[in-house]
Amino acid sequence: MNKILITLLLFSLTKFSFAQGYTIQANVTGFPNGTKFFVNDSDTDTDIDSATIQNGQFMLKGKLFNNPQNLWIYANAGEKYYYFTLLIGNEKISVKGDANDFPFDLSITGSEIQDVHSELTSLTKSGSKERNELLKEYFAKKGDSLEVKRIWKAIAKIDSSDLAIRKSFVNTHLNTYEGLDALFYLKQDLSKDSLQQMFNAVNPSYQRSRFGKRIATYLKVGKILDKGDQSVDFTAFDTNGKQRRLHEQKGKYVLVDFSTTYCGPCMESIDELKMIADKYKDQLSLITFSCDGNKEIWLKGVKRDTPPWPSLWDGKANFGETVMKYGIEGYPTFVLIDPQGKIVSKWSGYGKNDTGKGDLEMKIESFLAAKSGIVK
Repeated sequence: MNKILITLLLFSLTKFSFAQGYTIQANVTGFPNGTKFFVNDSDTDTDIDSATIQNGQFMLKGKLFNNPQNLWIYANAGEKYYYFTLLIGNEKISVKGDANDFPFDLSITGSEIQDVHSELTSLTKSGSKERNELLKEYFAKKGDSLEVKRIWKAIAKIDSSDLAIRKSFVNTHLNTYEGLDALFYLKQDLSKDSLQQMFNAVNPSYQRSRFGKRIATYLKVGKILDKGDQSVDFTAFDTNGKQRRLHEQKGKYVLVDFSTTYCGPCMESIDELKMIADKYKDQLSLITFSCDGNKEIWLKGVKRDTPPWPSLWDGKANFGETVMKYGIEGYPTFVLIDPQGKIVSKWSGYGKNDTGKGDLEMKIESFLAAKSGIVK
């Protein structure tokens, strides 16, 4: 009976905590009245809240449906961009400081989860500040090849040091949300065996968290697909709610466009994708795989772009089996699959040459011409 009562009490407290939502009370100087601060869900790259500063104060209130959650708080004031990061649950947070303290030197209190996040921020902030200054220098001097080489050599040294700091931090903070979050983003710098051993040492309650499940998914998918590999089938939903499969497409090349709704290069590529879909319709099928975490955002993008090919969504954002298996690290990423199901090309990004022509057709044309026996 006592166990039942304790369970009910813990459930009630959890429900109360969730119903309470989060509050971010900020006292920050150096910003003009009317400056608008936004809360961005880092996992879905979606703004979920906003508030306007008055007399150095603003308050943000809402509910986090993933608890805890990575948040990006940002504002534009004049020509400057300001931000800081949080890892919090539905808690009351206090933020204090000056505009000059953004993003690394603010005082943030009220959350033990955030305290661990702030600890890692403090350990890496020196290198981050130096790196930011070097990037400013790079953009000012990128016409000078010797200076550019010096700058990137210095950045590489900072990145190497940052990696060592993060690895050390993970080793001593495995059983924290911040430790698991950092471990996930270090996954490609570790062997699968080392990652598995570290994950095995994590407390089961943290393994079951969404931060733990990301790592479990990555370990589960095994070898990441690349050029020359046989494609792996996946399922996702179309805009009518029907489950669709990659391997439904038969007898043609398939171009899979992994993208998100508000990614600039993704939006820029739409016109050329439409041209390709029409020009090569007898040889090529297109599929867009949306990596948006929010269904409404995905549907807004489909309504805006009106692609004549299927747009599919699985609701798992960057952390689903399909995205991880295909090794998607940036958007857009294109995967070209031949009629036998083999990945013949894979590349990230979208750009245009001096004539204004996009690079998509140029990349796939040689494969389609070779299939037709045409020498280019």
